[in-house]
Parts: sequence; structure tokens; C-alpha cells
Amino acid sequence: MAYRTLDSLRATLLARLGMAGMGASGGANQAIFDSFLSNGQSQLYWMQDWKKLVWYEEKTLGVGQNQLDYPRDCELNNRILKIETVYNGQWRELSEGIRTEDWNTMDTPSFPYRYERYAQILIYPKADQVYTVRIWYVKDLGRFSENGDRATLDDEMVFLHALANAKAHYRHPDAQTYQGQLNTMLGAIRGQSLSFNGVYRRDQVAPAAQRPHVEGRDT
Repeated sequence: MAYRTLDSLRATLLARLGMAGMGASGGANQAIFDSFLSNGQSQLYWMQDWKKLVWYEEKTLGVGQNQLDYPRDCELNNRILKIETVYNGQWRELSEGIRTEDWNTMDTPSFPYRYERYAQILIYPKADQVYTVRIWYVKDLGRFSENGDRATLDDEMVFLHALANAKAHYRHPDAQTYQGQLNTMLGAIRGQSLSFNGVYRRDQVAPAAQRPHVEGRDT
């Protein structure tokens, strides 16, 4: 399904505000109408992990390596949901959060079981062999600034968000009516779009995780 374009949504927004006489572009006020739509979509984007935008990418972690690039369509917001790798023939989830004491054994090769989100994804510890790492994430929003750009999220939801805010901005008496419609739609759509549980305990260690063996400390 292809959602409506920015210029199409803008024209409908102007009509619903009683400003169709300005033309589909909105004239000199085009920027403010575009901001109602683009900022609205951005706010909706951060409300939850929209299932439509959830995907994964598999990367190879080489021997002695502990840094990975983010997936190409996740570089802007770095919305990582979880990271998994295969260990002993089974997929296992890495825990988020590299603790201070972990840096003491970062260079001691072992299987990966912790990670941190920096400029790159940092894995703890450095890999003792080649691993396949699966990164689950929420895709970034597509461009939404040119007339032909299509909404990434449900366009009716984006439109209602923009309309409710525009009506409040211009002090229309029915602004609350549209805010209520938006809340009802959000409840319905969010109920169908729930993704992974995005709560991570930073002190949680995966069941198979063990510290790298260090001579002198563990013997």
C-alpha cells in the first residue's frame, strides 16, 4: 500500500481548515502546513516501535572484531530492538550494556554476549571466531519534505495528527473533536502494531553468557 504524498496531504489539510483558496501549495504559508504533517509523523514515529517498520539485518562479526555498522536504514535514529547471535547452534540474545568491569576483558576473545550503541555497535568481547549477528531494528522514516514524498506511517493517522494541531493553532472551536478522533485512531492502530518488548535490563546477562576465561584470575 502506497500512502499519500506530502502535497496531497497538504491540499486536504488546507481544505479541512477552510483555506482551500490558498491553492494546494498553501502559498506563503506552505512551510507551516508542511511542518504540521512532517512533525506530526515524527512524533508518531517515536510513540512506539511500529511493527510495519520493524526488520532485521544479518552481519558477519569476524575474528578479533567487536564493532559493527548500523543497518543502512537505521543509521539516523539507531533504534535497535535487540541483537542476536548463533552460539552452540542456537540463536541467543545479547544483553544491552557494556559494564565498566567488562573493559578489563574486552580483548580476551570469546563469544559475544553484550553490546552498546555508540557511533557504531560495540560488541563485548572481541570475537573468538566468525559469528553471524542478527540486528532487529525500527527503520528510519523516509524523506518527507518534497511534494512527491510519501508518508512512511499510516497517512490517515499522520493527517489527523496534523489537522488536530492545525485547528488548535488557528483556534478553531472543533479542535478537541479532532484530537479525540486522533486518540481513538491511535488506540486502534497501536493495538494492532505492537512490536517487541523494548525494555532491556542493563544488568541482565544472557543464559549462556560467561566471562572470558583469564589466566591468573580464574585459575
